[in-house]
Amino acid sequence: MKEIQPPKLPLRLFRFYCSEERLEELEGDLYEVFQERINEKGARFSSLFYWWLVIRSFRTFALKRTKMKNKGHLLSIASLSHNIKIAWRNIIRRKTTTAINVIGLAIGIGGFVAIYSLVSYELSFNKHLPDRDRIYRVYTEFGGAFSGTNPAVAIPVPDYLEENASIIESLARIYSYQAKVKVEGGDGKREIGYNNKIAFVDERYFKVINQYDWLAGTPKASLEKPNQLIVTIEQGEKYFGKIPPLDMVGKEVVYQDSLYVIVSGVVSLKSANTDFDFTDLVSFGTIYSTWVKDQFPKDEWMSVNSSWQLFIKVYDQVSQVQIDEMLEGLNKEMASHESDGDTWHTEMAIQSVDDIHYDLEVGLFDHSRAATDLKTLNILLSVAIALLSIAIFNFINLETAQAINKSKEVGLRKSLGISKPSLIVRFLTESTLVTFLAAIISLPLSFYGVTLFSELVPEGFSLEWSDPLFWVYLVALVFFVGILAGLYPAFIASSYTPVQALKSTIKFSAKSGGGQAIRKILITSQFVFSQLLVICTIAIMWQISYMLDKELGFKDEGVMYFNTPRYENTEKQQVMLNEVEHMPQIQAISVHQSPPARNGWSTSTMKFYDQDSTESVESVHQKKGDEHYFDVYQLELLAGRNIKKSEGKLETVINETYAKMLGFNNPEAAIGVQVSNGERVYEVVGILKDFHFQSLHVAIEPLMYSYDDTYSRCIGLSLAANELQTTINELTDVWNQIYPNDPLEVKFMDETVESFYQTEKRTSKVAGVATVVAILISCLGLFGLISYNILQKSKEVGIRKVLGASILNIGTILSKEFLILVLIAFLIAIPAAFFFINNWMEDFTYKTNISWWIYALGGFISITIALLSIGLKIWKASDANPVDSLKYE
Repeated sequence: MKEIQPPKLPLRLFRFYCSEERLEELEGDLYEVFQERINEKGARFSSLFYWWLVIRSFRTFALKRTKMKNKGHLLSIASLSHNIKIAWRNIIRRKTTTAINVIGLAIGIGGFVAIYSLVSYELSFNKHLPDRDRIYRVYTEFGGAFSGTNPAVAIPVPDYLEENASIIESLARIYSYQAKVKVEGGDGKREIGYNNKIAFVDERYFKVINQYDWLAGTPKASLEKPNQLIVTIEQGEKYFGKIPPLDMVGKEVVYQDSLYVIVSGVVSLKSANTDFDFTDLVSFGTIYSTWVKDQFPKDEWMSVNSSWQLFIKVYDQVSQVQIDEMLEGLNKEMASHESDGDTWHTEMAIQSVDDIHYDLEVGLFDHSRAATDLKTLNILLSVAIALLSIAIFNFINLETAQAINKSKEVGLRKSLGISKPSLIVRFLTESTLVTFLAAIISLPLSFYGVTLFSELVPEGFSLEWSDPLFWVYLVALVFFVGILAGLYPAFIASSYTPVQALKSTIKFSAKSGGGQAIRKILITSQFVFSQLLVICTIAIMWQISYMLDKELGFKDEGVMYFNTPRYENTEKQQVMLNEVEHMPQIQAISVHQSPPARNGWSTSTMKFYDQDSTESVESVHQKKGDEHYFDVYQLELLAGRNIKKSEGKLETVINETYAKMLGFNNPEAAIGVQVSNGERVYEVVGILKDFHFQSLHVAIEPLMYSYDDTYSRCIGLSLAANELQTTINELTDVWNQIYPNDPLEVKFMDETVESFYQTEKRTSKVAGVATVVAILISCLGLFGLISYNILQKSKEVGIRKVLGASILNIGTILSKEFLILVLIAFLIAIPAAFFFINNWMEDFTYKTNISWWIYALGGFISITIALLSIGLKIWKASDANPVDSLKYE
C-alpha cells in the first residue's frame, strides 16, 4: 500500500512548547502510529485522524510539560515560566514584527520617561517644607496709573504685621544679594568668583523655612550678631575644602572686597528641590552695621525693592477669612501713607509657597532662576502622553493584524480545555515581555535625550537612576504599557472558537472579531497626533522667525554692550572709555543705564499740563544716558533734536506713542511741552520714532529718554563689519588692566532680542523633536502593517500582474487604504491645530498671519513621509515574480 504523508502544519504548533530535537522525536513517534492506523482503516479520514492524534498527544505533552494539576490556575510559577518561554520563542521567531514593536515602544517610553521626569521635577519644588500649607509670601500689587506686581514689600511691613497680625506664628525677612567672594587661603585671600545665592536673614527664617539639618551652630547663636555667616556644607567645602563642619566655624569670608563676615554655623540642605536654595545666610544685623545699608531699600511705605521679600507662617486652623482681614488692615495702613495727588496705589497680596515656583508675573528671588510656566509643563506632559499613546497604538495595530497567525495555537489550546482567561494571560505575558525589552532600550535613549537637549532642562535636573523609586515607577510603567498595549490583541486572538481557529480558511475581518475598524481608528489617531505636531511646530517656528526678523526700530546687529562694576569709581570707567575710543573699528560709543531692549524695565509716573491746565498722569518707561545713544543704536527722530547736557535745564526725547497719549498726533506739535516727575520738570526737545524696547508679547508703551551720567554704567559700542573678534580681544586686554578682579561680560544686542523668546524657542525645539519621534513611530507601524497587508494579498497581487496590471495600479490598491486614513487624520487635525495655535498666539501682541498653506504643508509632509515609509515595500511587492506568489505550498 502506498505510503501516505501526514499533514505538516499541526505538528509545527509544537514549536511553541519544545525544542527542535524533541519535535523530531515526537514527529517520529506520531508517524509510526499514523501509518499503522492508516494501514488498518484506509486513507479516507487520514487528515482528521491525524488532527485527533496530534491533539491527544498535545494534551498529554502539555500537561506533563507544565506540571499543572489544575489547568485553570493562571498565576502559578510553573504557568508563568511556561508563558514566558512560549512568549520568548514567539518573539524570536517574529523578528521583524518584534523589532518594529520594540523600537516603537522604546522611543515612546524613552520620551515619556524623560519628559515625565522633568515635569515631576518641576512640580516637586517646595513640597518638602514642613507646614507648607501655612506658609505664604506677601507681595505688592500696583493699581491706578501704574499697574503691575513686585515680589517684595515695603520695609515697614514686617514690623507692622508682627505688631498687629495675631494670626502669624512667625515671619521671615529675606534680603537676596549677589557679590564677588574671597575666602581665607594659604597665601592670603583666594578668589571664589560671584555668588548669586546670598541672603540676609534672622533666626526666624529657620522657623518658617524649616528645611535644614544643623551640623554646627544654632539659629539664634549663629545670627544674633552682625557679620555672622551660615553656610551650607556644600558651599563650605567649596570655600574651605573638605574639612569637618566644626572646623569651618570661625573662617572668614569677604564679599565685594570689603564686607567681612565670620562663619558661625553650618547647615545641610535636605535632599529636596527648593526655591530657597541660598548657600550663604548672613545675619540681618550686618545690613545696618556696614556699607550694605546704602544699598538696602529705603525705609518708606511707598518704596518697594524686589530684593526685599517677606514670608509668613500662620497658626494652624487659621481660616481664609482671617487672612483676608489681616490683608485688609494692612492695605488700609498702606493707603494712609499715600499722597493725596497720587492716582496710583499699592496693595498687599499673598500667595501660597506652593505657588511661587510657577508665578511668572511675580517671579522668584532676585538673581535666582526664573519661575516655571505651568502652561509649558502642561504642553510637555501632553506631548509625553501623545508619544506614548502613538507607540501603544502602533503595538495594538500590529498585534491585532497578526492575531490570525495565532489562531491555530488558540484552537489547539481550547481543544485541550485551556480557558479564555488563561489564553489572555499567555498573550499579555508576551506583550509585557516586549515592553520590558523596549524599556531596557529606552533608558539610554532617555539619557541621551536629556544630554542632547540640556539647554531645555532646568539646572539641577537629571534622571535619578540611583533612586529606587525611579525603578519602581519604571517597572510599573512596563506593566501598565504591556497590559494596555496587549489587552485588546489578546482579547481578539483568544476569542476564536476551536472550530474557527483550526479552519485553514479563517479570515481576519471585523465580522470575525479581527477588529479592522479598531485598527483603522488607531492608525488615524496616530496620524492625527503626528500631523497636529507637524502643523503646530511649523506655526511656532513661523512666529519665532517673524519675531526675530521683524524690524524693531533700532540697530541690533553689530552692536555690543557691557557694564562696568557699580562699586568701582567713575574715574576707572572714564579711563576705559578713553581707551575704547581709540579703537578704529568702533563707529560709535555711548554710556547709558540700559540698552534699547532688555529683560526688565523702569517706569515713573509723569505729569503733563496742557493749555487748559488739565492734569493727566501716565506711567512712562525710562531710558537714560548720554547724547550718543541714538548714534550707537541708530534710533530715528521724527521731529526736534537730540538731548544735550545742560546744568540748569532738563531735556527729554519722548516716543511717538507717548506724544499721541498726550494728544499730539503731529510730532512737531509736541516739541516744547513739559512733563514732570515730582519736582523734576523736563522739556520735550524731540520725538522718537517708536521702537520695540520690550518683546513682541506686548504693545509699544510710552517712553522718554533723558540725560544721565551719574548712574550710567552700561557702555554700548557700534562696530564696523567683520571686526567682532578683534574688538573683543582688544577690549578684554584693556578691561583686564583696569578691572583685573572682575570678569568682562560682553553681550550682543541681537542675542538680547533673541533671549526674549527663549520659552518659545524651547517649545519649538521640544515640539520639533516630538514631531520627528511621533512620525517615526507612526511610520514604523505603517511599515509593519503594509508588510502584513502585502503578505495577505500576495496571491491577489500575483493574479493582477498575470492579468496585466501595472506597478502603479498595484501600488494604488495596496496603499489606498492607508492614504485615505492619513487624509482623514489630516482633516481631523486641522481644527485641533487651529485651536491650539490660536490659543498659543494669544500671548503675542504682534503676530504673523498663519496662512492656509501652513496647514497644507503639514498635511503634505505627513502624506509624503507615509508614502516614503511604505513605497519601497509596495514597489518590491509590485515588482515581484507572480509565479512565486501563485504556486501552492
